[in-house]
Amino acid sequence: MSVTTFARATGCLVKPVSRAVDWVPFAVAVPAILALALVTEAEPVTLAATVRLGALLLGAAAGFAMVDPVAVVTPVPRWVRQWLRTTLAFAAAAVAWCVVFAVLAFRAVPGVDTGFGGYALEAAVCVSAGLACTAVVATRRADRMTGAVGAAVLLAVAASTLFYEGRVWPLPEEPEWAAVHQAWLFAFPVPLTILTLANGWAERVTASA
Repeated sequence: MSVTTFARATGCLVKPVSRAVDWVPFAVAVPAILALALVTEAEPVTLAATVRLGALLLGAAAGFAMVDPVAVVTPVPRWVRQWLRTTLAFAAAAVAWCVVFAVLAFRAVPGVDTGFGGYALEAAVCVSAGLACTAVVATRRADRMTGAVGAAVLLAVAASTLFYEGRVWPLPEEPEWAAVHQAWLFAFPVPLTILTLANGWAERVTASA
């Protein structure tokens, strides 16, 4: 199969796969985060907390998209469906997070460094981690509990960073901001690698079953 043919065939799957994705967690998380962004005080500390909480909640919601209940009734390779689910969920989370950040930036105190680049990197890692956590669980089961387990793992990992001796969640005006986000950049490949292995492993597990 040529690359063009494969691309066209994959494109035809976008609509049915998007219909099969569980968007309910997004429908719950996005309005809640937006409401929080509209009512929270536009100070640096609360802005940072809201942006980061939003990234974690969107990462948890995105993970539910990795649950594939039609694995046994469709001839389409699972790795194709999983990567489509990954792309759709990541795109939805990115758009939602950007809207939330725009609301907060608009309400921020004039002259305050909103730190868009650093916060965007954190959000990308959080969403990728949420997808990766659920993708690993989804290699063994395909029900809503899969998404719940993935979300719980993501939130547990995030909570554990609060006990780390170094700074993981600095503010833009703090001197550690640049160094910490260089570390975030180095960490970014970790969830991406796990996600890649899980999506590929899911196909091998299904084929051997």
